[in-house]
Amino acid sequence: MKQCLTTMMLLVVCALGVQAQWSIVFQDRSKRDLNAVYFLDQNRGWIIGNRGIVHTTQNGGTEWRPLNSRVSTNLNDVFFRTRTEGWLIDDAATIMKTTDAGENWDFVFQIETPANAAKDDAPKLYSIAFPSAKKGWVVGTHGRILHTDDGGRSWVSQESGVKVELVHVKFVSDQRGWAVGEEGTILFTDDGGRTWERQASGTDKYLYHIETNGRDYAWVVGDDGFMLRSTNAGTSWENVSYSLKKSLVNVAFVNERNGWAIGHEGLILRTGDGGKTWVEQESGTDKDLYGISIKKGQLWVVGADGLVLKYNGPIQ
Repeated sequence: MKQCLTTMMLLVVCALGVQAQWSIVFQDRSKRDLNAVYFLDQNRGWIIGNRGIVHTTQNGGTEWRPLNSRVSTNLNDVFFRTRTEGWLIDDAATIMKTTDAGENWDFVFQIETPANAAKDDAPKLYSIAFPSAKKGWVVGTHGRILHTDDGGRSWVSQESGVKVELVHVKFVSDQRGWAVGEEGTILFTDDGGRTWERQASGTDKYLYHIETNGRDYAWVVGDDGFMLRSTNAGTSWENVSYSLKKSLVNVAFVNERNGWAIGHEGLILRTGDGGKTWVEQESGTDKDLYGISIKKGQLWVVGADGLVLKYNGPIQ
């Protein structure tokens, strides 16, 4: 009996320890969905979301302050190259830039919507990547890939070879990058986007996010808990089985072994073996989770109803 009680107490302590790993540290009062989070360092971060919402912190998430994005559209991605220079993209196919840490935003590019276009056919932009000061890429609906080689002053289209939605772009250098999206699409370039080739994903599921360590390892997540893993930069992909069928929306790795995937209904998964196996963590919420950022030993997640979560445990 004593041994049984000891075991039960140990299980309770372990459960409490797991639950304490994640905490909700902020919730926007308007409860607008937050779609992305970006931390430049351990102190400076930005969260963005629906109906133009932008907040910033300059003290590691202790306090969050609203910023004026000048738009009421849904903001889909945010990236900061320096403490002052940052970028936003939205559902109105607009690219915005700030040079003062988000206090003011300028419109630098917008795709025109044809006058006779149906609402569902209007162009949208979903993801932005700047691997260097001059080179940047944006992806969106209808297989659209935009590229800049002058630091965002001008943008031109690149031929993707597909017409599906592309929802995430990741570049590890000025030459080497991926884009993923609808119908199991994985595109790869090693010439700065002059040509894009399709890599075989083995699925027609919607793929939301690709992560890579910049060398050989890469990971992709998508609908119904779908996960892919590559150890040869996407030349071939291995399907990683997982019992839950909740959609996975984002994935981030701190190194080749330690990573997290997030998704619908508060789902958070962790791996310590490079993505071969995953363990579910207690997030403390059943809200859909969309954005993740790992920087300087800190891990942040944002999602529906304006939630911001922080991981309290070690990330390596």
